[in-house]
Amino acid sequence: GDLAEALAAHGLVVVSGMARGIDAAAHQGAMRKGRTVAVVACGLDQPYPPENAPLQARIAAEGGAVLAEAPLGTAPHARHFPRRNRIVAGLSLGVVLVEAAVRSGSLITARLGLEAGREIFAVPGSP
Repeated sequence: GDLAEALAAHGLVVVSGMARGIDAAAHQGAMRKGRTVAVVACGLDQPYPPENAPLQARIAAEGGAVLAEAPLGTAPHARHFPRRNRIVAGLSLGVVLVEAAVRSGSLITARLGLEAGREIFAVPGSP
């Protein structure tokens, strides 16, 4: 959250995938000083994870954006998440990795970012 807040304070819009943990913290941190864009892997009417529904509503209400490629009514499925990550990478100037596991969506986003010519940044160690 602190890194996202610092980036937002310098005029950058933080784009993330609305997942539990780091993604939610990034959206919340960015909203303290600027704006954020949440890209979801389901329909806009199917908040996932469910506990992030208030955050999704807050982002939309406070001048951020919530984007979905899937139509309304689409439930989250594993196959949707790499597509979501492609959008995150495509919207971004760079991709910041924090605690990326070997088979994580974060590494998929980093690979997609590299393929799109984006810079890749890594935060070393556990925050």
